Amino acid sequence: MGQTGKPEWVKHILNLLRLAKEADEDLERFGADAHAYKLASPAKEEAIQKFEQKYGIGLPEEYRDFLRLVGNGGAGPFYGLFGLKKLRQELEDSDISELLAQDVMIHPKMSDEEWEEMIDSVENPYTGILPIESQGCTLMTGLVLNGPYRGRVVYYDEDLCGQPFFMREAGFLAWYERWLREVIAGYDDEEQEFGISVDGNPQQLMELYQQTSDAEEKADIVDSYYKFDALPQEQEEYFCQMCAHETDRTVQMHLVKMLFHFGAARAQEEAERLWECGAWGEVITVISEEGNNADREKWIARILEKMPVLCGEPLRNACGIIGMVVEEDQRASRAPRVCANSLRAVLLREDLDRNERIMLFYCMSHMEGKEEVLDYFQTYLPAEEDINVLNSAVQAMGDVRDPRMLKMRVMLLDKYRNYENAVAEFQGSQRNCAARYIGAHRQEGQLVGLLLEQLDLFGLDYPDAWMLLMDNARWETWKREHCQS
Repeated sequence: MGQTGKPEWVKHILNLLRLAKEADEDLERFGADAHAYKLASPAKEEAIQKFEQKYGIGLPEEYRDFLRLVGNGGAGPFYGLFGLKKLRQELEDSDISELLAQDVMIHPKMSDEEWEEMIDSVENPYTGILPIESQGCTLMTGLVLNGPYRGRVVYYDEDLCGQPFFMREAGFLAWYERWLREVIAGYDDEEQEFGISVDGNPQQLMELYQQTSDAEEKADIVDSYYKFDALPQEQEEYFCQMCAHETDRTVQMHLVKMLFHFGAARAQEEAERLWECGAWGEVITVISEEGNNADREKWIARILEKMPVLCGEPLRNACGIIGMVVEEDQRASRAPRVCANSLRAVLLREDLDRNERIMLFYCMSHMEGKEEVLDYFQTYLPAEEDINVLNSAVQAMGDVRDPRMLKMRVMLLDKYRNYENAVAEFQGSQRNCAARYIGAHRQEGQLVGLLLEQLDLFGLDYPDAWMLLMDNARWETWKREHCQS
């Protein structure tokens, strides 16, 4: 110990905290304004023992020492660490205190199937996990209390919307110190949330890449460069060379995407090489996530050519790229490079899932020439039962004035206007004239409201349009007047 009586590691942490506060004096990092790099006074041993006895647990040693010797909550990643008082409140409010002493069920690198089976079979899979801070909304940081991973920090979602992610650090102190080092270094915590990336500076990460043959680990290392403001020349040259030698397409995609992100001179050349190898989906993902307007325009013709054979994420990304190109052409008052009929072959595919079809309709929403595919929608709209997909299809055809589309809208209004959710939406429209789609969960009502807006109701405002639709006699009269063959 030093003259202050504190262990050297405590003085080291406190010094790093001081440097971190100086590096982010304007509190610009995510959550910094909540804790301002200040720690509460250390907790007394008696308070820690009382907490452990109350919940029947033993806190991991590093975390326990941090509370006792460094600070009882405050400065930390995201919105800062809970102190003992906040911990008790969190445990009681969330009604998970009885779960703390139970065996831990989650573990690193769970398969998707294992995770889905777990959340289907248990009410709360986060037994044995102590929540130590909030990341915002339902995202939490926890500490493993027992089992082979005791002391590890884990990120998890209370709403079970995704798998938990175990930090690579062996314990709490290494994770906390890494956070301080990255704040001091000015690494970007918005481009990539703290803790997800692999620890290290550009040189260290390159050396780690050279030492591994594991494809997943390589991809994680490459993705960790996003926390840097720039890609040093040595690493740019090295990873450009790796693009040509790497045999795993997923790793190649991560490499090319990273080169695009940093504007590397050879990024386009490496993307071309990847495309020629038949990795169309990988290149489309790169353009979708890291490409700019010029990149999208350069690749649009080739993307359109491959649309009929794409599926899954590449198809959804391709739809997103096409949608942006269409919007860019409209903003620049250019002749459209993509019209609705160019997607006919994709529209006619029967293997598309709901998300793929929703994205397809999204990219069509601003296109010209939709009358050329109206024959498809005349068959499709009456048959589609998925209300979310149907909403997307109706939105895509919202600006079509063709009489045939009017008949389709009237047909759908007749089909859905008496659904319970549509009636509830009607009642809401009469209570609040300014409200539209009140309660987005009312899907049938949302669809009916959308269709009403697309009809030319001769100056009727939204509540009056609903009143017309819900009055059987008036509605039948309106149809006879406006939907004659």
